[in-house]
Amino acid sequence: MDQDPKNNITPSPQRVNVSGPLHDTPEATEDKIIRLLYELEDKSSSLRDDVVFLLRTLGRKEIDILINVLKHEDSIVRKNTAYILGNLRDPRTVKPLIEAITDEDEDVRGEVVRTLGAIRDERAIDPLIKTLNDECREVRGWAASALTKIGFSAVDPLIMALDEDNDNIRMNATWALGYIEASAEKAVAPITGVLDDEHDEVRFYSAEALGKYKDTRTVLTLLDSLRKDPDESVRWKVIEALGAIRDKRAVIPLTDALEKEDAGTRRKIVEVLSFFGDKGAIVNLLKSLKMDEDPGVRWRSAESLMHLDEELAIEPIINALQDEDAGVVRKAVQILGRIGDQRVIQPLTEMLTEDTDTIIFKRVEEALDNVRERIGFTTRNNL
Repeated sequence: MDQDPKNNITPSPQRVNVSGPLHDTPEATEDKIIRLLYELEDKSSSLRDDVVFLLRTLGRKEIDILINVLKHEDSIVRKNTAYILGNLRDPRTVKPLIEAITDEDEDVRGEVVRTLGAIRDERAIDPLIKTLNDECREVRGWAASALTKIGFSAVDPLIMALDEDNDNIRMNATWALGYIEASAEKAVAPITGVLDDEHDEVRFYSAEALGKYKDTRTVLTLLDSLRKDPDESVRWKVIEALGAIRDKRAVIPLTDALEKEDAGTRRKIVEVLSFFGDKGAIVNLLKSLKMDEDPGVRWRSAESLMHLDEELAIEPIINALQDEDAGVVRKAVQILGRIGDQRVIQPLTEMLTEDTDTIIFKRVEEALDNVRERIGFTTRNNL
């Protein structure tokens, strides 16, 4: 019985000679190419780099043979053929690759869509958009990534895809539009429009895209989503987007949300408040540092305070050295070391005489070294 090539990456008794060209009869050349494609499957093969090089240097006739091999019965051969065609960047390969985009094997489909993204031919746009609903999640993601590589010419078809009934297509189209740099001018309005989509992931990627666009016209819609969206991960993305846009109209709604949001969302809010450069948030951050029940909110509040007003932040962060949570104490020590003010030396030094855990003790020593180095540096420059 013949060996199953899937169980033997070199079905021929002899490996192909990779030191010379492939000039031979078409049948013999195809046989050599197929053996080379099997060789690619062996990631540990010492010949792998030579095989890739040889396949990348194929002439026109050999490329025609390779295109034909894209229909080989073995999925390993089909997958590796798609990979090599992506390296060749030959426009003649686009049509057969598009035909292979519905291959029965998900690994082959994945390699095909990655290859089409590498070639960047506009003919692949519509087939790739259809593939955004592939049964395999990974293939859907690769198709979306391929569309971002094709770039601006894919923007209009992707915007149209936002109206599709299929959740997967809308979700992946939204993600792709966020990663096409030149899409903002055309896509900002349609992307804002799906911020109230019924599907959580569509709304998530809509908020992410709007953060990338940084268009101040979207702020009010994002704030509305912060108030109304039922999904925590979407609200996180909305907060990130507002932090990226940095429009000060968001500061008061964000600080108000600290009173009613869950701990995870409060963490995200105090983290981005310093991005706006608005000292109106300081009162809320001081309150969160002192009183919030969640340690993650407290130490993030300390970080944001330092960025907003380093001078004002010193005393509250020194007080945070007495926090009941070791993580907050470690963060406070680290921040004080970065501030480098002489006022922090005494409270940090006192910690070295206390019954401090090993990690905090080490952080205190490092912080004191940083402070002394910065003070010394400043003094020398002011002489």
